[in-house]
Amino acid sequence: MSIVKQEQEPPSYPSTEDTVCIGIALVGEVIQIAARAGGREIGQGRFPANSLGTAALLNYLTDWQTPLRLAVATAGAAALGLALTVGAPRGREVFLVSAQSMHAVSDLARYAERAI
Repeated sequence: MSIVKQEQEPPSYPSTEDTVCIGIALVGEVIQIAARAGGREIGQGRFPANSLGTAALLNYLTDWQTPLRLAVATAGAAALGLALTVGAPRGREVFLVSAQSMHAVSDLARYAERAI
């Protein structure tokens, strides 16, 4: 589990009136994420694609004190299950995106951002 790049801790950035857009892709044994707000990328991360990694991802998402829009690449039943899990909390919008139409997890975050 690692967060590769992040300018500030999730609870303090951005303000509660902003929306954070997060792309999520299950790639082999890794869950990759990219976060965007205000028209720019603000973080990237990786979590193992197992129960501990999913729990860590859910904690990461819960730390954001702002509305979330999630774009999840759907490539198989495991990705659909992940989309249902991350989208369960009230107030989150989840977009299921064909994995074939996206080349990088940052594309998924941009997809969620465009839909605003």
